[in-house]
Amino acid sequence: MLSKTLMMFKRAKLQTLKTRVKETRKFIQVILGPRQVGKTTIVNRQV
Repeated sequence: MLSKTLMMFKRAKLQTLKTRVKETRKFIQVILGPRQVGKTTIVNRQV
């Protein structure tokens, strides 16, 4: 039986995304990658 504790992984690109969103230049940020690698998760953690 799996534990109900949510495992959080350190995402290397999260810090990069946070830095780019805080820049004074406001460009659209595009998140690309293969299926099921955490693209939605990284965006949700940023918001």
